[in-house]
Amino acid sequence: MKTLFILVATLLVTASASAHTPTASDSWDTIRSHYNRVEVDEPSVRLDVGALTTSAFFVCIDGNQLRTLKKFTRCLEWSNDDDEDSSRRCRREQKYYGTAAIESTRQRCVDWTEVDSGDSTETICTEYEDYSYTQPLTFNVNVYRESDGDEYRGRKLFTKTLTLKDCK
Repeated sequence: MKTLFILVATLLVTASASAHTPTASDSWDTIRSHYNRVEVDEPSVRLDVGALTTSAFFVCIDGNQLRTLKKFTRCLEWSNDDDEDSSRRCRREQKYYGTAAIESTRQRCVDWTEVDSGDSTETICTEYEDYSYTQPLTFNVNVYRESDGDEYRGRKLFTKTLTLKDCK
């Protein structure tokens, strides 16, 4: 009887401890909600319109492009008030989605040269080439245990696939 009690108590302690650490079979919403227990190595997506990059968790597939789940805000018209605080205020805003073509042509530098710029030298690109680029729609994402403070990152727990979904 005593052995059975110890076995049941051990199982309960193990089950309650593991209930607080997500596993690869959990949904991404569940894993990411445990931000105090795990660190997710979030992949980024380079946008053509909007912020330079954003997390792949914040984009969806909209036809032949990726778009952000939420809109950005940009100021279209500023006012320079001549009051005491002399601050600039936005008078007219525009809301828009960040987007990125799934298949596109990009440019990259293929030849560099150093130019003397007074006190130092500066490296500049002198020749570019076009290349075809396809945005990934699936990512293998590493999930780590929260760092204990002594190290940069905790122990790797698992790798899980993130597949971008169609926009609603």
